[in-house]
Amino acid sequence: MLENVGNILKDYHEEHSLDLSSSDYPPVRTSLLHPYIEARGVVDRIGIYEADIETKHIVALVQKFQGETGPYSGTLDLAKIYYAKNHNYCWRRFGVCKEMFHCMIDRTMADRVATTKSLTTLLELLAADTTALTGDFAPLNREQEAELLALETLFPVEFRTDYLEKSADEDTIKAFAKQFCIPEEYARLACRPTYNQAVIRIRGRLEDLK
Repeated sequence: MLENVGNILKDYHEEHSLDLSSSDYPPVRTSLLHPYIEARGVVDRIGIYEADIETKHIVALVQKFQGETGPYSGTLDLAKIYYAKNHNYCWRRFGVCKEMFHCMIDRTMADRVATTKSLTTLLELLAADTTALTGDFAPLNREQEAELLALETLFPVEFRTDYLEKSADEDTIKAFAKQFCIPEEYARLACRPTYNQAVIRIRGRLEDLK
């Protein structure tokens, strides 16, 4: 799946450019990203909405359904992504991007968090970091994969090649988190040499995004 991130970033950069100099917008804007996910996913259209809920977790919610958007459009596979209103801008972006990738990678009902019981189980596993149980609960595998894809889209490894042999210091991590508008926890992970080496190995090639 990481191979798709490179293609998405390339297409996004060609149309919108990843502008690192702007103080008004992050380099990759989630509001402009969803058409590239729709083109590669299992839904035809994605909508993003604020939910009147509060949570400490990054888990947003995606609902998939079939519907008609106009008299001549026929039946489409639609998705609605909801984010918690108490999340700050960085967490909203990350949660929404993660759920966009769920629209792309969730192929079966077993992969989707479709019930309250499944969501509760998922939150418990994530909170406990019980990686040994991932084989028994498919949504956790997909949740981790969606987080990875979101991180690599919002903070591309192309901008982290200075950290293949050494980790970034805390000031640099905070600066990256602010520049790319992602949570510091994920900026810290993205600046680990072993993580970057693995991502580049899986990606195979990097894109010219600068």
